Amino acid sequence: MRETTLLKAIALLKEKGFSVESFLHSNTCFDLVAKRSGMMLVVKVFNNIDALREEHAEELRKISGLFNATVIVIGEKSKTFSLSNGVLYERYGLTALNLRSFRDLVEEKFPSVKYFKGKSIVELDKEKLREKRKELGLTLQELASRAGSTVESVHRYEKGASASLETAERLEDALSTNLVKKINLFSGETPAKRAEKELYSEDIEDRALGKVHDLGVKIAVFKHAPFKAFSHGSEDLVIGKGAQRADIEKKAVALGKTRKAFESKPLIITRKVRFRSVGHVPIVGEEELDTLSKFKDLMQIIRERERLD
Repeated sequence: MRETTLLKAIALLKEKGFSVESFLHSNTCFDLVAKRSGMMLVVKVFNNIDALREEHAEELRKISGLFNATVIVIGEKSKTFSLSNGVLYERYGLTALNLRSFRDLVEEKFPSVKYFKGKSIVELDKEKLREKRKELGLTLQELASRAGSTVESVHRYEKGASASLETAERLEDALSTNLVKKINLFSGETPAKRAEKELYSEDIEDRALGKVHDLGVKIAVFKHAPFKAFSHGSEDLVIGKGAQRADIEKKAVALGKTRKAFESKPLIITRKVRFRSVGHVPIVGEEELDTLSKFKDLMQIIRERERLD
C-alpha cells in the first residue's frame, strides 16, 4: 500500500507540473523531492503516520531549514484512527495528512483544520472577528452569549488565539460571516526558520567530514538521508562516503538524484581512491583531503573529476 501511495503521489506531482526525484528504495528519511517555480516539497510516505521516527523527523526538519523546503508526511491512518480529509495532523513538528488532502494541497485548495490533542483546531481572522462584532454593535459579553462561549475566550480569539472548530462555527453563525483562515503550507511561514546552530555542526566526529569543515565551509551532518553531509560554502556540496565499488556505485546513483533535487554538487569520499569518478560523481580520497588547505582546492578537484566517465 505504501508503494501504491508513493506512485500516486508522484503521478499527481508530475501532473501538476513538478519535477520529481524519487528515493523510494533508498530507505532514507524522505521518499520524494518535488520542485516547481521555486517551491520545494520533501515527502515521506507511510501507511501509518505513527511509524515516523523522531530521529528521522529531526533530519527532515533540518532539511527543511537548509533548503527552505516544505516537508509533508503522507499516510492514511495513525495507530488509533484514520486520517480525515481536509485535516492536518502533526508528528514531531511535521505536517501529516492523507493522500486526498495532499492532492487538495498541491491543487492549492488549502485546509483550515488542524487536529491537535484530540480536538479539531482552527485559526480565526482576528481583525475580521473584532470588526464584525463592532459593526453589529455587540459587546464581548453579547457575542460570547450568542456563541455559547465566555468573555475571556472571545477576548483571546480577538487577540489571535486558536479556537475549536465547533466554537469557530458558532462564532460564524453569530456574526453571519466566515472567520476561519486557510492554512497555506507553501507561504513560507511554516515551519519557522531554524537557528543556524541547529542546522550546522561544529563538533564533527567523522574525520573526513571534519577536514572538509576545516577548509572553511559549514557542515550539516546526517545519518538517515541519502547523503552523509551537506556543506555550505562558495558552492554547496552533498557528500556521501563509500568503500567498495558496489557501495560507491549505489551512492553515486543516490547522489546524482540529490544533485538535481537540491542543486548541489555531489562528492563521494573514500579511504582509498581506486577511481576518480562514477556516473560523473567525483571521488576524493581521505588522504587527498589532508593535502588541501582551501575549499577552492577541493572544488578544483571536483570540477576536474565530474567531467570524467
